[in-house]
Amino acid sequence: MPELATGVDLIGEYQASGYKEAPCLVRRADGQTIQLTPLLYALVEVIDGRRNTTELAEALAARIDRAVSDDNVRYLLADKLRPAGLVKDEQGRDPDVKKANPLLALRFRLKLADEHRTNRLTAPFAILFRPWVVAPVVAAFIAVVGWTVFVKGLGGGARQLLYSPPLMLLSFALMIASASFHEFGHAAACRYSGGKPGGMGCGIYLVWPAFYTDVTDAYRLDRKGRLRTDLGGLYFNAIFAVATFGVWAVTGVDALLVMIPLQVLQMLHQLLPFVRMDGYHILSDLVGVPDLFARIKPTLRGLVPWKRTGDKAQVLKPWVRVVVCLWVLTVVPLLLFSLLMAVISAPRLVATSWDSLGLEWRVVNKAFGGGQWADAGVGVLGLIAITLPVAGTGYSLLRFGRRGGTWAWTSAGNVRFGRPGLALATLVVAAGAAYTLWPNGEYRPIQPGERGTVAEAFKAVSAIPSGRPALTAQRQDDLGGAPAKAWTLDGNDTTGSSPTTTVPVATSAPATTKAPAASTTTTIASSTSTSTVSTSTSVPRTTTTVP
Repeated sequence: MPELATGVDLIGEYQASGYKEAPCLVRRADGQTIQLTPLLYALVEVIDGRRNTTELAEALAARIDRAVSDDNVRYLLADKLRPAGLVKDEQGRDPDVKKANPLLALRFRLKLADEHRTNRLTAPFAILFRPWVVAPVVAAFIAVVGWTVFVKGLGGGARQLLYSPPLMLLSFALMIASASFHEFGHAAACRYSGGKPGGMGCGIYLVWPAFYTDVTDAYRLDRKGRLRTDLGGLYFNAIFAVATFGVWAVTGVDALLVMIPLQVLQMLHQLLPFVRMDGYHILSDLVGVPDLFARIKPTLRGLVPWKRTGDKAQVLKPWVRVVVCLWVLTVVPLLLFSLLMAVISAPRLVATSWDSLGLEWRVVNKAFGGGQWADAGVGVLGLIAITLPVAGTGYSLLRFGRRGGTWAWTSAGNVRFGRPGLALATLVVAAGAAYTLWPNGEYRPIQPGERGTVAEAFKAVSAIPSGRPALTAQRQDDLGGAPAKAWTLDGNDTTGSSPTTTVPVATSAPATTKAPAASTTTTIASSTSTSTVSTSTSVPRTTTTVP
């Protein structure tokens, strides 16, 4: 008597699908969404724990109007549904399955609110998606941003912010609040559209702290409902900006106005479709493909002429296949280039972070010694913000290396002499990385006036044979030796005394990530950016396909 695994939830056909044959979705108790063919979904629908395989064959045959044998059902159960964790084993035990572990996914999650609490908290906000509310809010947001940027200006607010540690701490708190409110937007939009949002929490997306909301139930919705869920976070960013303007109008504190362009920057960053941020999910829902990253391998294989026949990429509608191909051909080079630049820029990033830590550490010591607790609080936040890019970059490189190595080793096993060739290629890559990262005078901090443009990045790639592409000898001379302010990489003090001026946290433009996630495609503008606490990965929806 086959029985569904505990907690299996039948979502149904994926509406507005980009597949030639629309897939059906099922969610396991662990939250993982499984993508099934209509045949497998029809079988799951008739499994009730009271029918044996012969009776299931009869019920399935009636549903699909085709002959189905007892052996057919046994095969589908043993080879498809049980490995996917959807059906209990023959002893009636729930399967021990491992949840999918996507490469660019949120890590170290901490749930702050369960499904019931999320629904209670976000229920009052659903009314904000009424058309008669959306239109004036959007109009007010455009007017507020235009007035702030083109009429009022940000100079006075930025100066007020940088000269006041209490206001600096307030800015951190507001960025955290805006990121959290962003997640309320996704949950409220999902609820307004007819879905049930899940838990809310926080984690790390490649480099930056991030908030998240589980809106997997949005898969039940039509395209309009899914897109509303995707855009809900950006809409709530706009509401936050308008509310900030209102508080400024009452208090007259110009530092609050700095939060408005920061909201715009966060919104623009969220629209990037290259990592699992809002823009990625918007594109995914527009084309009707639940998990675009799962399409990278079949799409690339489909571009090889002798492997096109029978390839999984052919299951997509023609226009969807074109869009997905363009996306893959953009994302893959960006990811590879980002990995290469992460290795090349590591010496400068490490040296800059080390030097900045020295400066910030002196500020913290001085603040604690003088009882200046607001200054000390800002300094501690600065120390954390400085450390995150280096730690996150190292973690990302290790993760990409491990996952890429595992995939390459498995694939090479199917090719004659593949693994010996892979071992040789790995040695060459490792030697190249060691040659690039070995200290050769390039571990010097980034200097004022260095721009870090794309053209300079390509120039750095061309300088790899020199052994110090991050900082060539000629470039170091042009920068006056690229001196450190606090101490050198080996820990020797370069000044002999505390600096006479402090380096305030959050003086730079925010980093561009939503998870995040600076993440492989993220540009880190400064190691002390305030946006380290504003990143969010609001729609963590991934699917596993069972053919």
